[in-house]
Amino acid sequence: MQITIFGASGKVGSLVVAQALKQGYSVVAFVHSRSRLPENPNLRTVKGDIYNAQDVAKAVAGSKAVISALGSWGTPKKDVLTVAMRHIIPAVQSGTRIISLTGSDARADGDSLSLLHRLSHASIKLVPGVKKILADGEEHIHLLEASGLDWTVIRSPVMNERGNPEHATLTDKRPAPWGTINRHAVAASLVDLIDNGQYSRQAPFIART
Repeated sequence: MQITIFGASGKVGSLVVAQALKQGYSVVAFVHSRSRLPENPNLRTVKGDIYNAQDVAKAVAGSKAVISALGSWGTPKKDVLTVAMRHIIPAVQSGTRIISLTGSDARADGDSLSLLHRLSHASIKLVPGVKKILADGEEHIHLLEASGLDWTVIRSPVMNERGNPEHATLTDKRPAPWGTINRHAVAASLVDLIDNGQYSRQAPFIART
């Protein structure tokens, strides 16, 4: 099966590529600049701009699943996730699965909001740059919710290299604002969702077990 991975050269994206190749997928890796991904007969690297709809359409052509490991940190407009989905959604073929990643503070339809989360969400909105990143994550979820497609968004706490990557699970329970997760676990979960429809059209959280 061919899949397309956006943000393929990033910290998480490169791990997603490695995991997908390990599981036997044929991977189209979408990168913005020079790729440092290792050569592999099942890997095709495509250089493009997420702001260019034609670049995105070419990258997803023929793929049965699309994974976005994109992030807005360090970008000027901090709208990368939203722009990506505005281009990916109309470009994919019917039946294509879309899997994406954003922060755990992002809200989705039907969320149960605790007082702790309300306070965390409000405090984030006091920081202009972080506020834009949060809004970007939420808007891209809303676009998927309205798309009618088969999608899942993983909402993740801060990612690092600590902890056992095998000790992680997807859950409907939002992690604490100070929670962290091993990024290898996040990458593995993104790939596992290609054939796992348990959270279709939902935005679960990933947390340590």
